[in-house]
Amino acid sequence: MVKKSIGFSWGAAAAAVPNWTSVPLYVLLEACGVDRNEANWVWFEGVDDLPHQSYGTCIPAHTVLDPSCDVMVCWKQNGDLLQPDHGFPVRIIIPGMIGGRTVKWMSRIHVSKVESNNHHHYFDNRVLPSHIDAEKATAEGWWYKPEYAIMDLNVNSALYSPAHGEELDLSKADKQYLLSGYAYTGGGRAIIRVEVSLDDGATWTLARISTEETPNAYGKYWCWVKYQVYVDTAALCDAQEVVVRAWDSSMNTQPQHLTWNVM
Repeated sequence: MVKKSIGFSWGAAAAAVPNWTSVPLYVLLEACGVDRNEANWVWFEGVDDLPHQSYGTCIPAHTVLDPSCDVMVCWKQNGDLLQPDHGFPVRIIIPGMIGGRTVKWMSRIHVSKVESNNHHHYFDNRVLPSHIDAEKATAEGWWYKPEYAIMDLNVNSALYSPAHGEELDLSKADKQYLLSGYAYTGGGRAIIRVEVSLDDGATWTLARISTEETPNAYGKYWCWVKYQVYVDTAALCDAQEVVVRAWDSSMNTQPQHLTWNVM
């Protein structure tokens, strides 16, 4: 632990690539007669019973009304009606954007000129500067500064082989071990490179990327990629840690050292 925060860590979880049955939200709003010139924000509200109020948030209307962004109202996942844990009866899916904007158990969609006033929109899904703690954020109004709201996903990667707690019998192991994992990014950008280091970032080995997805009609990518790389088994066993970093098509990559934030 570096320093305690008021949030929690998803780790490498809360990521998946299912098939959704949906209607594009821009089609639904156009059918309702929404005036693009009057729409600045689109609010989403759920029915979940939380402290303060039900969960709600919003995203810019230009994202919703842009067909290339694929914002969807979904009612099926992998061909089956949504399970309660996944948002039954309908939920929002916003590819390439953080999960905190993809509201489940939808009750209301509201088009507005102003940002959502929902408590959870302001007091969740923010990355504040590292010198701001919870008390200062509240006293000085940092929660309401729009530039610190998270929208698009950042570059991220994870290992799933070796698995957590996996044991490697050196007397039977091959000289090479196949490291495997996945990587993703936001905003419709593509993952173009994944590298692995066994010496804390002093040297890097390029992994082979496997991409099953084709871009949408506008050239945007939404799905994770899988990667594999063979490493020397003896070097893997001697390594203090295995470090992975991904790069996307905007040349964004993962920082080698974390920056603490209050969430």
